Amino acid sequence: MRLLCAAGIVGMLFMLAAAACGGDGPPPRTPEQRGVDSAPAVTALQAGSFDEATRHAAAALALDPRNGQAAAVRAIAGYQIAGKTLIHEIGKILEDSDALRALDHAAGRAAWQSFIDRLDAVDRDLAVVAADKDFALELCIACWEHDWNHSGEVDDRDRKLFELELDGVGGELPEGDARRRPTFRFDTGDADWARAMLAFQRAAVQLILAYKWSELDRLWAGDVERIVIRVDDKRRVQRARELILAGVDFADRCRASYLAETDDDREWVPNPRQASHPIPLAVDGELYATWAAVTRDVRHLLRGDEGISMREVAALGDDDTRALFPDAYVDVGRMLREPSDIVIELKDVSEDPRSIERVLKGVLGKGYATKMKPSPLVGRLNAMKQQLDRGEDTMDRKLRYLLWLN
Repeated sequence: MRLLCAAGIVGMLFMLAAAACGGDGPPPRTPEQRGVDSAPAVTALQAGSFDEATRHAAAALALDPRNGQAAAVRAIAGYQIAGKTLIHEIGKILEDSDALRALDHAAGRAAWQSFIDRLDAVDRDLAVVAADKDFALELCIACWEHDWNHSGEVDDRDRKLFELELDGVGGELPEGDARRRPTFRFDTGDADWARAMLAFQRAAVQLILAYKWSELDRLWAGDVERIVIRVDDKRRVQRARELILAGVDFADRCRASYLAETDDDREWVPNPRQASHPIPLAVDGELYATWAAVTRDVRHLLRGDEGISMREVAALGDDDTRALFPDAYVDVGRMLREPSDIVIELKDVSEDPRSIERVLKGVLGKGYATKMKPSPLVGRLNAMKQQLDRGEDTMDRKLRYLLWLN
């Protein structure tokens, strides 16, 4: 009996200890408390002090890991630091390669891997932002005093980098106009917009890391007939496909969130009913419908339900170019599901249809298909091109907005 009692007491103590160590973390704080906790981080971010903003945001998140405002600050600052670090590291590698006449591929892979690790952390913070229904953040991006061009000082080019130049009615905003440096009020929908953008960038980095680019060093020697870029990690290519699909899902989520908004306060991306948006690019229902159609098209491409017609793409140039391309398709879905080596033919390449077909087959590998359902995405792009050719500058603005929307 004593043994049973002792065992029961030990078991109870074990469960209490496990609950204390393995729970969900500290209890959530009120929106007011979260605002106070994250205020130093927000102030530092608004001043462009990214390292300081990161430290203060981490302190606020230690008090409440679900603090969306602090998570947003750390995500924005972390993204800037990640990009700055990558540019510095790649620049150093390229500088050294001029002397060595060959790239340090190991150092390059390490730099890209560090970059994507940082982007993964940024995405985790953005997930916290998207889940915080009370999230809001006011930020003037153009007000940051930061050496963006890495010249060693903050100069006029740095200060004008994020300024708005056009007034939206065909004119240019004068120097010093306050509208050049607007303050946006970001909300949860903008978090999904950022996650979509980030997913596409993370996918691109996965593709960079998936292949062995050392074969390109042979170009230094000259007189190379063929370059074969080997797949080093097929799983990374497949992961890139997953990330692009996730980005499309985030784009659909943020579009639905924008359309559901009833406020109207300095919107990063407005819906057709909102008038308060500092960026002078008006939107309407047609633009949102096109946005939905494009994400639908991309999703079907990634699933392999549809393919990109090579001749339709070539026709975006002119009819003569179209005649040079084979009646074939790019099977994007299969190319990412079943990655193969990239073969680049360099010998006897000409503007002959057979030569072009040979080059395309080498580059696309299993993504080269002779029969597929054509994707309407190319047709949508062609319709936009025709409107731009007719000088419909309102469509020009909408096209720029659509590209910005992901």
